[in-house]
Amino acid sequence: MNKWKVTLGIIAVLIFSTGFGSVSVQAERQIQFNFKEIGISSKQVITENTTFVPLKSLADAMGYTLSWDQQTKTAKLVRPEREVIFTTGTVKSKVNEAVVNLTKSPRIIKGSVYVPLVSAVSALGGKTGLNKTDGVIQIVDEARLVSASVDGRSYWISQKNGDLYYRATSAGKPVIIGRLPFKESAYNYAFEVKKIVNGTDLLRLTDNHYAMFTDFNSSYQVLVKAGTILKQMNYQYMNSAYPHAPQVPSTQLYMTDGKNVQYITKDGDLGKLFEMEKLTGATGDFIVEYASEDVALIRLLDTTHLYLVYSSSGEIINLSEQLITSEDRKEWDRVNDGRDPYVLTRMLVLKGRKGNVLTFTYTPILEEKAKTVTFTLQSK
Repeated sequence: MNKWKVTLGIIAVLIFSTGFGSVSVQAERQIQFNFKEIGISSKQVITENTTFVPLKSLADAMGYTLSWDQQTKTAKLVRPEREVIFTTGTVKSKVNEAVVNLTKSPRIIKGSVYVPLVSAVSALGGKTGLNKTDGVIQIVDEARLVSASVDGRSYWISQKNGDLYYRATSAGKPVIIGRLPFKESAYNYAFEVKKIVNGTDLLRLTDNHYAMFTDFNSSYQVLVKAGTILKQMNYQYMNSAYPHAPQVPSTQLYMTDGKNVQYITKDGDLGKLFEMEKLTGATGDFIVEYASEDVALIRLLDTTHLYLVYSSSGEIINLSEQLITSEDRKEWDRVNDGRDPYVLTRMLVLKGRKGNVLTFTYTPILEEKAKTVTFTLQSK
């Protein structure tokens, strides 16, 4: 049984034992969403013996888009299969056009719209319960939707089954356009949308977490043009945790599945595809450490070897072999294990780029002082 389903079982017992929707609010309490801190506890306001929370924070956590009509003082919240309307000054709200009464009316506090926690969560499709052992108010939303918008276009992804929804305009309804090969997880993913050109967006759903001396990294990427999926790629990495060196920011958009790297053109079309196992002759997972229009730096996780790929020609250079001196490589090649934290902190790392000159550092296996080396890019 997976961790998330066990968690839902726990909240079911919690709700049964405390009286669902009967949270007593006579003092400030810690508030969690799906058993995670989301920063809403410090924003709560208790008045009229009721806990109020910012509607924006609640909407974001529950995967809703939020629009505000200043003239009518009305908030409209939308996610797949559910539309909710709150109006300040009245307890009457609407859920899919049906009238639902809140316990208290929404109101403006500190310049933001606040809603009564328990009844607002219920209207939005979630549940609340009070854990009498630690006094924590738990908000549980089994839909587990995340949302992001750009230029009036909105996307939703289900963290239960990977369903992907799209809405072309703020006046439209969410429609399903595909499904990601999503593996249900207890962890909440970050979701971002990058506009490339009008109507074409790159979606990224990512999770990076640490557990048992290991870094876990997952990513689902989708290129969408006018509501149609052009390509999907995803990867799941697991590697020994170590202090990461600051990376030089990439200037080129790309997608990767750990085996291949796909460039995206400025027009939002699919560009160069680099099949790393074919190019290098090595097998395993690869990770992109830097991407620009002319070159990409891609590392093989099993050995830490760093490869440079010229985007125009597809020519590939093993920088670890070329830039680490022959003397240093005697020891390096003997212990070059990409899963060893000691080796990971010493590997060849890009530190900067100035024009065509790339600057790297690495630390020899039997020494403590880092060495600085450079590589000059050739015009291709």
